[in-house]
Amino acid sequence: MKRILAVFCMALVGVALCQCSFYQSTVLDSYIHSAQEDFHNHKYESAVTKYQYLFHHHPESDKKQYFLFQKGLSLYLLRSYHDAEKTFKEYLDLYHDGLYQAESNAYLTKIEALRAEREKNYVLQREEIKGNVDLLRLMVERNPYDAQVHYELANHLWDLGDYNEAAKHYLKAGEIDAALKESELIKNRLMINGQGDVIPITPALQRELEREKNPLVVFDVHSYQQRTKPDYLGASKAFQTVSGKVRNQSKQAIHRVSIAVNFYNVRHELLDTQNFYVGTMGPQEVRAFLVKGQNFDNLYNIDHFECLSYYNQ
Repeated sequence: MKRILAVFCMALVGVALCQCSFYQSTVLDSYIHSAQEDFHNHKYESAVTKYQYLFHHHPESDKKQYFLFQKGLSLYLLRSYHDAEKTFKEYLDLYHDGLYQAESNAYLTKIEALRAEREKNYVLQREEIKGNVDLLRLMVERNPYDAQVHYELANHLWDLGDYNEAAKHYLKAGEIDAALKESELIKNRLMINGQGDVIPITPALQRELEREKNPLVVFDVHSYQQRTKPDYLGASKAFQTVSGKVRNQSKQAIHRVSIAVNFYNVRHELLDTQNFYVGTMGPQEVRAFLVKGQNFDNLYNIDHFECLSYYNQ
């Protein structure tokens, strides 16, 4: 009897292992198909995420190489050259005699050439702007009440990053010609602070204003399929699990923060929504979240998901 039970248990273990292997293979095949489809449809951002997942989870070395190279290529086609460069270098570090070594080196050369060309154009452009600034300064001296000259000088100074002097010439142009006070460009570049002073909206200040306007940032998002332990009848429930972090980049505390994760099929039809309540977050605070999507007929129908953040100021 004990022998029969032992054989029966071993058979159950074998079946369970086969089921696990089949399940993993099915999940990976689904990801491969979805990643390739995204790549060929020019959905490179989505493809990057899926190739990254496949690189970390696929057991075959040759295919891992392919997925890492495809991630780099997708980033290159997204014009995310810095991240593409890091990925191609990672490939060369990991696979010294890799299948895609020549292609990776070729793309690194292209990225370096693009960077050199961009830097050359940047230098030439700045030299041209500096020449125009010198000319416009002379014109201001000769025609101090020409609003258009002040306006053009302000534009060129802004391009050079001399924001405070540019603001002075924008204000002077508006004093001479009241119509320029209604210029959308000037309105977008100047603001009145809490002390009533007119100050330039520099790129750094613009980023700060955007952070206050959109304080929540969701990052470090990962998705994976998960099964619960089988119940006494041998059935187990499957979940699409999404985890990540949310940061409050504002200088103010925000309240009633929550994360909603929407799951979609290939036709962008909503399959399920799961919510995670975070609560109050202080300035610069980071919190983790995790949700399990489960309200759909088939786990493999999920093609993509999105994370939306909500709050009260």
